[in-house]
Amino acid sequence: MKSQTGNPKSRTCDLGATASPFSVEAMQRAPFASAFLLALAWSPMARGQPSAEALQLYNSGEFLAAANLASVASTPEDLTFVSRALLAACAVARARSDIDATLIRAAQNAQSALVLDPHSVEAHIDLALAYGMMGKRANLGEALRRDYAGRGRRLIDEALALEPNNARAHALLGAWHFEVLRRGGGIGAAAYGARLSLGLAEFRRGQALAPKDPLIPLQFAVALLQRDPIANAVLAQNLLARALGAPAGDALEAAAQDTARRLMRALAAGPNAARRAARETNI
Repeated sequence: MKSQTGNPKSRTCDLGATASPFSVEAMQRAPFASAFLLALAWSPMARGQPSAEALQLYNSGEFLAAANLASVASTPEDLTFVSRALLAACAVARARSDIDATLIRAAQNAQSALVLDPHSVEAHIDLALAYGMMGKRANLGEALRRDYAGRGRRLIDEALALEPNNARAHALLGAWHFEVLRRGGGIGAAAYGARLSLGLAEFRRGQALAPKDPLIPLQFAVALLQRDPIANAVLAQNLLARALGAPAGDALEAAAQDTARRLMRALAAGPNAARRAARETNI
């Protein structure tokens, strides 16, 4: 099935490399970083590599600077790296306008990567993630009109057809089921085929494929707490402990673990605090 990758509306903005709203320090000051995004952080060692300087900037948490530096090249790998770095920058942005503009730029880079390499799994995942984040930020009517859920699901399915054992694609599919049900309820289930059982199964599949990944259990915990912080409290706590017990491979994973600690404290404060904490994400 051919993915529908319609171009988002173009928007110009200043996304300078030193913009402080996009640093890891900003993420750590924010109430809760976006676990939806963190579930799919870039794994540069597994893919084509950008320049050593861009990688160093990314690994140190300077995501926007890394994207700007890598954007001078135009290979599919570079475009995908730029897209993923911009998505990471969205997790640390504090102003809505910063996130909206950066999401558009991320989607455009992922689309360009797919034009050059239609078999790029990472570009499929990035564009699906960008659509998911756009849909979560839009009101329900706009999200339905733009078919963010449908377009995102097709891209995830295509990514899994290309790479059936991609752990983070399975985790993203799990998050997709949870988010469609959260926003659309029975209508979402009927229109898009979202199922709680499938969301749980996909998250568990992702965990089984990447048991040492700290980001997948974090995202799973956030989805559970958004849905029902009382019924899911014990499982969410276990997942957060698992996220904290895994080694952090870069600045984004370290910041994700800081988010897990904050969610642990919110859980201890009670279900209302836990649900509010899980929902107070940038994306």
